[in-house]
Amino acid sequence: MKKERTIIIRDPKLKKIRNGLRTILGLWRSDIACSLLDQASQNTMDKERSRDIQKKISELNLQYQLSICVCLHCGHSDKDMIFVPEWKQWLCIECNTERVYFEDLRANLPISNEKIEEFFDKLGSDDGIGLSRRGSKCNGYTASRKILNEMGVIEETQGKFFELSEYYGGYCDCEIILNAKPRFLEDIYEI
Repeated sequence: MKKERTIIIRDPKLKKIRNGLRTILGLWRSDIACSLLDQASQNTMDKERSRDIQKKISELNLQYQLSICVCLHCGHSDKDMIFVPEWKQWLCIECNTERVYFEDLRANLPISNEKIEEFFDKLGSDDGIGLSRRGSKCNGYTASRKILNEMGVIEETQGKFFELSEYYGGYCDCEIILNAKPRFLEDIYEI
């Protein structure tokens, strides 16, 4: 599909039918996957056949996850769904609302892309958390707050930045580097 589509069912009886059909499809997928796994375990000598079976299971799971049966973001299968064309997947209304909120937050974040890149450079350096193979000096958002303060970023903007970082999986300084940084940089280089 090329357009965003929303499927909302208001009638409780139809919701029950929809949820029942989704449950049946989920159980069918699980049953097929279990049967294929049994075949794979019986064919331990034939590596090629076993690899083909694993590939079929992966394809089956991917098709199910991308279907309208389940929200890929939260995993719920009993909610109304919306198709997001740029992601090519279905999300529940709540997850899509959250997605739109954070897209707007990112688009209107009053920190320039250059400052964001500078922030990540400083945070990853020895002056920040000193991320290396030996570990890091992570302690909540301590280093991030210090760096943003030194860069002249006001408290309100810092709050928005940390809220967006958490959405991207950055719940502390080291997770900002490991999880949120790729998402921020992806946004920067798409623009």
